[in-house]
Amino acid sequence: MKKLLVSLTLIAGLGANASALYFDGGLTGTTGPDYSGYKLNLRVGEGDFALEPSITSYKYDTAAYDNKTFRTYGLRGAWEQEAYTVGAEAGTTPEVNGYKNVYAGGDVTFSLTPTSGGKSRLAGPGSRSVAGGGKGVTRVDVGAALKHTAHTQKVLTVENETSQTEATLFAGAKVLMLNLSASYTRYAYGDEDATPQGFVPGLNFALAAKPRSSVSARVDIPATIPMVTPFAGYTTTKYKGGVKDSSAVTLGGYVDLSMLVVNVAYQIFDQGSANDSFVSIGAGLKF
Repeated sequence: MKKLLVSLTLIAGLGANASALYFDGGLTGTTGPDYSGYKLNLRVGEGDFALEPSITSYKYDTAAYDNKTFRTYGLRGAWEQEAYTVGAEAGTTPEVNGYKNVYAGGDVTFSLTPTSGGKSRLAGPGSRSVAGGGKGVTRVDVGAALKHTAHTQKVLTVENETSQTEATLFAGAKVLMLNLSASYTRYAYGDEDATPQGFVPGLNFALAAKPRSSVSARVDIPATIPMVTPFAGYTTTKYKGGVKDSSAVTLGGYVDLSMLVVNVAYQIFDQGSANDSFVSIGAGLKF
């Protein structure tokens, strides 16, 4: 995976010699109570095809996680047309502290107004920042994604397993000066012997739990301040196994300086008994 990331970065650096080649990548770090993590994601494309390698790292400084760092390596490929995007992904979290997982999935997005925004989607795995403007409803994107993950938790010499399937419906709309997006994810399980670890849509940090369903919504307000786009989001999640339902409010913004994009977000996570706050800061390049 490291060799792949280096190769893709070198290819992107040769973009000046290939007019159809483009690059978009960024690094975002998140910190919270006894938690730290980052995500490095790249997008290298030529014509209608794009590859998106990623590395996600997170660590809980608690005895329950033995202060270990978990890393997930992923790769997504996408075929992008003006009216639709079709993608497939796969990845793995190598074993740390007895836990590991492997996943695979696919997604499809349709643009109901494909002439007003090209291949940048407002929602789903293919979403990227899109400038505001226009009158009325100038763009609508809808889609669905399916992902299956096999979680394994080793306890002494016994390997406990949980199979988890996520089905997501998502939509985005550009209304006047607002970019609106929302998603609904439903989870199904086979064996339930291990506790899954990972990210719930709308949450900026990883957690160990068995989500039952999740609803997330976000609004971006481009062009309110030159080059600055504030945004706000809300996520509510229901869990299995007697875990209390949670909600999260996210406030933030990003600054688009053409080739350089800087973003910051503040998220308040509420699971009934207490609130936890998480701060994310990131930067990216695109050309």
